[in-house]
Amino acid sequence: YGNPVVHPQNEEYWGNVNPIGPRACYDEGKRVSEALTYSYSRQEGIDVRVARIFNTFGPRMHFNDGRVVSSFIISALREQPLTIHGRGDQTRSFQYIDDLVRGLVALMGSNYSLPINLGNTEELSVKQLALK
Repeated sequence: YGNPVVHPQNEEYWGNVNPIGPRACYDEGKRVSEALTYSYSRQEGIDVRVARIFNTFGPRMHFNDGRVVSSFIISALREQPLTIHGRGDQTRSFQYIDDLVRGLVALMGSNYSLPINLGNTEELSVKQLALK
């Protein structure tokens, strides 16, 4: 979470978060949700599953959600140039919604109780995505 110093992040990586930065609520919100989930699990003696979901795309995406896939699709439909912020070197791991749902169903049916990344292991730069 946060501004990672490890790419790609595996499940053992705990993040690099600025707790008072402009993204603090988002970054810390994800961390506290995991902490509360596992605290509740220990307190109540119940099994839990924690999925760390990567960038997901597919039908019914909101057209102005601010994500790069949505932005590129809208620009293409409007026959406008794709907007790349910076040099386009920032990387993302993308997955299709159907793959995410299969992963969530498999996780819920498993005995795996640690946080698990659900997403594509291949990262693309925003520039590479624009060229696809």
